[in-house]
Amino acid sequence: MSRVPINSDSHNVDEEFERRKYADFTTIDWVQDATLERNRRLRAAVQLEDASHRGPNGETTRAWAWKLIQKVGIATQSWVVVSLAGVVIGVSAALISILTEWLSDIKFGYCRDGWWLNQGLCCRERMSDEEAGCDSWEPWSSYTVVQWFAYVACASLFSWTAAYLVRSFARYAAGSGISEIKCILAGFVMKGYLGWWTFFIKSLTLPLIIASGLSVGKEGPSVHVACCVGYLVASLFPRFSRSQGKMRDMITAASAAGVAVAFGSPIGGVIFSIEEMSNSYTIKTLWRSFICALVATVTLSAMNPFHTGKLVMFQVTYDRDWHFFEIIFFVIIGIFGGVYGAFVIKFNLMVAAFRRKFLANHGVMEAVILATLTAMISFFNRFLRLDMSESLYILFRECSGGGDYGGLCQTWAQWRMANSLLLATIFRILLVIVSYGTKVPAGIFVPSMAVGATFGRMIGILVKAIHSQNPHSGWFAACDPNIPCITPGTYAFLGAAAALSGVMRITVTVVVIMFELTGALTYILPTMIVLLVTKAVGDWLGTTGIADKMIKFNGYPFLEEEEEISLNIPVSRVMKKRLHTMSAGGMTLAEVDRKLESTRVQGFPIISSDSQQALLGYIGRTELCYVLDKGREARQLGPETICEFVRESRANATEGGRTHLRRLDTDTLTPAWDASLETPLTQGGHEPDRDYLTGGTRTGLGIEDNDSEIELHLLREDRTGAGENVMRLEPWVNQTPLTVGPQTPLEIVVQLFKRLGPRVILVEKMGSLVGLITVKDVLRFIEREEAEHRAHARVPDRADMGLTSKLEGILEEVRIWVIQRISPLITR
Repeated sequence: MSRVPINSDSHNVDEEFERRKYADFTTIDWVQDATLERNRRLRAAVQLEDASHRGPNGETTRAWAWKLIQKVGIATQSWVVVSLAGVVIGVSAALISILTEWLSDIKFGYCRDGWWLNQGLCCRERMSDEEAGCDSWEPWSSYTVVQWFAYVACASLFSWTAAYLVRSFARYAAGSGISEIKCILAGFVMKGYLGWWTFFIKSLTLPLIIASGLSVGKEGPSVHVACCVGYLVASLFPRFSRSQGKMRDMITAASAAGVAVAFGSPIGGVIFSIEEMSNSYTIKTLWRSFICALVATVTLSAMNPFHTGKLVMFQVTYDRDWHFFEIIFFVIIGIFGGVYGAFVIKFNLMVAAFRRKFLANHGVMEAVILATLTAMISFFNRFLRLDMSESLYILFRECSGGGDYGGLCQTWAQWRMANSLLLATIFRILLVIVSYGTKVPAGIFVPSMAVGATFGRMIGILVKAIHSQNPHSGWFAACDPNIPCITPGTYAFLGAAAALSGVMRITVTVVVIMFELTGALTYILPTMIVLLVTKAVGDWLGTTGIADKMIKFNGYPFLEEEEEISLNIPVSRVMKKRLHTMSAGGMTLAEVDRKLESTRVQGFPIISSDSQQALLGYIGRTELCYVLDKGREARQLGPETICEFVRESRANATEGGRTHLRRLDTDTLTPAWDASLETPLTQGGHEPDRDYLTGGTRTGLGIEDNDSEIELHLLREDRTGAGENVMRLEPWVNQTPLTVGPQTPLEIVVQLFKRLGPRVILVEKMGSLVGLITVKDVLRFIEREEAEHRAHARVPDRADMGLTSKLEGILEEVRIWVIQRISPLITR
C-alpha cells in the first residue's frame, strides 16, 4: 500500500490510521477495529438521515434523491464487490487452466494447424489413449530418446522460469499460501502477500510449474490467487479498504471461490472456507462466500476452458451401485489415507527444516534439479508422465465408458498395471515429500489425490482380479452376473478422497467436493466411510493438517481451534512481568522518544505515577508515533514538552497555556443515543454541544473522513502566567483495555483471543498492573510445555510415536495380509 502524505487535502484519516496502526508482521486488534467500524457506520447513518428528508411540502428534492441513491448503493455495494471478484476469479482460473494444458502438451509435440492449440483442441477431441494421436498433432520425434530429452528439457526450462520470476519479483508467490491466508484471516498482517505483484507472478508461474511435471498442484495456489483478487477488488472500494473486518469477510469469500473453480465445486468451496480457513464465520460471510463461489463457477463454465463442458478435467459420472462386501476394501483405502497423511506431513517437515538450513539461498537451483529429476523418472511410467489432472481423469473413469487407457481395463494386463500403479504411488509419495515447499507456487491437493487415485485403482484391480478368479464365491453373491461387479475407477475416486483428507485433515469439504465432481449420490456413503476411517487413523496417529503444521513451523501467531491447554494453569505463569510502561503524566517528549527508540514493543500500558502503578489505559506504538509526528508537523514542540496520557479529571478541558492534540472520539465525546440511531440526545435534554476544537457537533461518532478533524490547538488562556506547554494524548489512549486477573485460567484467556481477537490482554491485581499476555506468549508456553513433557517422559511426541511403532505395526500387518491373500492368486 502506498503511503499518503499527512498534509494531503484529500487525506482519509481512517485509511491513514489503518496504515499506521498495523505494521508488517503484527496482529490486528479486532476489538479496536470493530469499534472503529461501528463508529463509522453510525456516522454514515446519521449523515444520510439528516439529508434524506423531503422538502417543506413533502416534495422530492435533488438532495433527497441523491441520498436515496446513496442508500441503495451502500446496501448493494457488498454484493457488487463480491460478484465482481467472482467474475475476475473465474476468468483468471480459466486462463490458468488453458495455459497449463497447452504447456503440458508442448512437452510431447506441437499442433501443425496452430502452435497455440493443445493436443485436445488440435485433434478436436480428447484422446482416450495418448498413443493414438492424430494427423494434426506432430510429436517432437519418433525416437524415444529424443522424446525423453525434449520432455526433460521443457520441464527444466519451465521450472527455471517460474522459480526465477518468483525470486526476482514476488517471493510471496512461492508455496501454497493457505497457511499464510489462515493467519491473515486470523489478524496477522503480511503486507504485499495479497498484492498486485503476487497476483500477477503467481498467475503466470503457476501454469509453468504445473507443466514442468513437479509433484505439486495448482489448487492450493489457486486459493491464494483468488484471495489476491478478492483483496485487490475490495481495495478499490473505501468501505472495504477502511475496515479490516469487512476485508476479512471478502478474503474468506474469495477463498471459497478459489476452491470452487479449482474443483468445479461451489458448495465445496463454501464448506472449505468454513471448515479450514476462517475462525470467525457469520451468516453474512456465508452468503458472500456462496455468491462469490457461484459467480466464479458460472464464469468458469461459460468460458469452458477444456471445451468439454466440464469445469475441471477430472470430472466424471458414475452410474453403477456398490456392494456391501466392498466396505472392507473401503476401510483399507481409508487406513491408507490416514497413514499417508501422517507420513507425508512428518517427513515433509523434516525436508522443510533441511531446506531452511542449507537451501535457503538456492531456491531456483533446487526447483530446477527437482523438476529435472522428476521428469527423468516420470517419463518411463505412464501414470507419472501425464499431467496429474489428466491422470486423475483416466484413473477415475469406468472401463465401460471408454476408460481403457493403454490396457488399464484388460484382464491380461492387470498385474502389469497393478505393478505400474504401485510404483507410481511410491514414487509420487517421495516426490510430494521433497517437492512441496519449494520456492515456487506449490500445492498439495492434486498431488495427494493422484497418490490416492493410483493406490485406489490398484486396490480396485486386485479386487476385480479376486472376483474374476472366484466369480461363484458366496462373498460375491450380491453381484449381478449381467453387469460388471467391480468398478476399479470408484476405488481410485475414493483413494483420492482419502489421501486428500489425510494430508489436509478436512472431512466434510472432501465429501461435498467429491459429490459435486461425480454428481451422484450413490457414492456419498462409501466416501463418508472412507473419510471416517481416515480421520480416525489420523487422530490415532496424532497428526494435524499440513497447513497447521506449516503455520507452527514458520512461527506465525495462530491459535488452532483444538489447541491443547493444560488444566489449572493460571495466566500468571504465562504473562510477561517485565513491562515497558508510560506514566500517566509528567513524562517529557524527550523521555517518550527515548523509550520508543530503546524498545520494540507494540504498545505501552499507561500507569499512574505513584507507587501503586494503577492501570489507567493502553496506547499502541504506531498510534503514539503517528500522534507525535502529527504534533511536530502542526507546531514546533520542544524536548521539554509534557506528554499527558491520562488526566485525573476530564472536566477542565481548557486549562491555560496547554497545547492540545485532539480528535473526535467516542472515549471523550459520549452523548446518549436513541435506539433508532436517528438523532443524538444529550443527557439533560439540551441541544447537542458544539465541539470546542473544531466547531463541529459533538456526535460521538468517531473519526471523521477529513484531515480537519485532527488539528493542533494552542489555548492561550493562562491563569498562572507560567506558560506550561502540555501535549494531551488522552483521546488516543484506550482507557478500558481488556484485562484479566492473575489467577484467571489460561483456557479462558485463549478463548478470549480466539473469539474477541485482541492484540494484547493486560493482567491486573486490585487495580494495579502486574503483567500482559499476547498470542505469542501462549504459543511459546504451549511449545515449552510439550518439550518439557517429552523430555520428562523420555518418549517421542505423538506424531513420532505414530510414525515409528504404530506405523511399523500397520505396515507389517498390511504386508502379511497382502502375502496371504494375494500370493495364491498370483501363483494361479
